Amino acid sequence: MDPFSEVELDCWSQIHSLQQFVQNTTSITEDATLDFQNNYQELHETLEDLRQAVHISESNPSEFRLTSADIASRKQVLAQLEAKSIALNDQWTGKIADPHRARQITSANNRISQDNSRDAPDPFDDSARIDLEFNQYQQQEMIQAQDTQLDSIHITMQNLNQQAMLMGSELEEQGFMLDDLDQELDTVGGKLQRGMKRVNYVIEKNRETASNCCIGILVVVLCILLVILIVA
Repeated sequence: MDPFSEVELDCWSQIHSLQQFVQNTTSITEDATLDFQNNYQELHETLEDLRQAVHISESNPSEFRLTSADIASRKQVLAQLEAKSIALNDQWTGKIADPHRARQITSANNRISQDNSRDAPDPFDDSARIDLEFNQYQQQEMIQAQDTQLDSIHITMQNLNQQAMLMGSELEEQGFMLDDLDQELDTVGGKLQRGMKRVNYVIEKNRETASNCCIGILVVVLCILLVILIVA
């Protein structure tokens, strides 16, 4: 299985979640800072896994049916994800260093001020673009999965066709063998009929003059001849 696709999907999901967290955090508390650090560390580890996946794909592209263009595209995706990770960290750091950032709400004036700040556009907000790229990525994954399934079905149909052709050849050979056996049985049957006619002729010819001993000898000789004919 290609290790890149699943890890890339995890990266996009974590970046989207971290983007929403940074956007929705209005009060920088110790808990919020700890949550961001934990989520960002998890994203950093996932990006490291993605780097390893790119390295594995680049080392053996034929195993995953990849071209040089696919490898370049994956490197570009990795660079985009790393840039987004750095931008999120810078956005969070800037939010902490901003002297006008939202504080704990202690009065009605502060509450009104913070409500107004929520309505102001965020210059770092690129969630719409991230959502669009994530949706495009999901569509590409679905198309690739369908292509893989169609390739598997095509290979299965080819195998079934080969098996059907092999079975047809074997049945044809067995039909030829049965025809040969039928011809041999007809030949042996004809020889038996001719032999029985000769026996009957000899018996009728010598019924009155031949002794029982001679008849017995002839019968034995005839049986031997019949066995020889059948074996031949």
